[in-house]
Amino acid sequence: MSKRIRLLALVLAVLMLVPAILAGCTNSDDPADTSATTPSPSGTSASDPSTSPSGSEATADPSNINLDGYEFVLNCAGYGGLSSVLAAGDSPTAEFDELQEIYAQIEEDLNCVIIADSYDKETETLLAAAVGGVKLQDFICVRQSTWIPLAMMGGIRPLDSMIDAGLDLYNENNFNQVYTLMSTIKGHVYALDMTGKYENTRLGHFYAFNKELCANAGYPAETLYQAVRDGEWDYDMMLEIARKISRDTDGDGTNDVWGIALDCDGNEAWTNGTGPIIYDEAQGKWISNVTDPQLIPALQFMYDISGSDVQTPVAGGIGRGDRRTLFYEGNCGFAGLYGGNFGDGGLGSMEAEFGILPMPKGPNADEYTMNMVDLDTFVCLTSNQDWEKSAKIINAIGAAVTDFDAYRERITEDCRGDEEAVEMIFDYALPNATMNIGKCSDEMHQILRKGFYTSIYELTYTPAAAAEAYNDLIQAELDAVFQQ
Repeated sequence: MSKRIRLLALVLAVLMLVPAILAGCTNSDDPADTSATTPSPSGTSASDPSTSPSGSEATADPSNINLDGYEFVLNCAGYGGLSSVLAAGDSPTAEFDELQEIYAQIEEDLNCVIIADSYDKETETLLAAAVGGVKLQDFICVRQSTWIPLAMMGGIRPLDSMIDAGLDLYNENNFNQVYTLMSTIKGHVYALDMTGKYENTRLGHFYAFNKELCANAGYPAETLYQAVRDGEWDYDMMLEIARKISRDTDGDGTNDVWGIALDCDGNEAWTNGTGPIIYDEAQGKWISNVTDPQLIPALQFMYDISGSDVQTPVAGGIGRGDRRTLFYEGNCGFAGLYGGNFGDGGLGSMEAEFGILPMPKGPNADEYTMNMVDLDTFVCLTSNQDWEKSAKIINAIGAAVTDFDAYRERITEDCRGDEEAVEMIFDYALPNATMNIGKCSDEMHQILRKGFYTSIYELTYTPAAAAEAYNDLIQAELDAVFQQ
């Protein structure tokens, strides 16, 4: 973590201790006022509405909630489909108008005002607000590289502490449970997701494939889909197909058609039943797992798919965006993509027919998986002293907009009606999906993705040598982030 963030974290930690110190120095017959500007990491404080309810908003009957015109602000930067404000030059769509009707109904039901717009959400901004006891917005959409460090410092309120205030956290009709429960750390849920018709948390990485090129190599789509169902879609199978697809069409000694356009951005590391970072229950801490022998097959697969007989040039070659374009143009058999690559600017631009497969699994894995690279979900800062009101409103919004079936239908449309492709992701990979703990901080992302994974993809290090080179760096950052 940066020096400035470390300093702010120290200040926040000190502020968290002040109420306890004051309480310990006060006669028990005359309890001190411990309502510090920054609430405690446990998610409650002496000034919380749940501990001393007042006003007409405190009620157990949702049909009688009256929030007296409370202004609820949702920071939906990165989740713009929930915005109540049109960007400059934009015209309202049917979905935008429909969403505004939903907000209007909630405003009427709860006697509140809803503003959903994009605001600054940088780590330093949020941490400074937590330190200063400054409320920014009621809920803020951030990814795990921001909220995990903040949560460990006590700057994010655990959402399970808001259930009694009206947050129906574990209701799948209110919040997507797959993505929401991924945010569980040390027994607390810190972030919620409202994926549905209007906006979504992007799917993690998968492999798209060119149906024609794979069929010409002897593997039509139905064969690949059945291989997933039978648990036979593995490292060896993918490498075999990719090598059959790769060819030099003009005799210049360089492939013109490649088996693989680009990899899955390091997420193959999680496909052999373990990962480079794990939580060790016995030690009660997060540990670097890069030297685990069970991880080596996954790292070796990353190394093997980067060979010139399989993939477009990785080291010193063309950029990832251009490599995706090669796939879209029909020059590659497979491409590591994620949810953000659907639509007109990505898979929607392909003339060739495509399918979708989970990342292949290694010899020690029982199931296919998906690692959610950027888990853009909503958190509540501990400096939000209106959190009880916030809970009621976000609960109503979630109940109105969360709809994973609608999202699946949208992905089916993006896959041109290929329900088997959608089955591969939603039925085989997503049920085992995990939050990418490799993005527990911006610094960890640099160490793991830009350092460790890249050294393997670019064939700079063998998997074993890369593990040796990065193990201590990874552990040091884990210790800093999780304060262990």
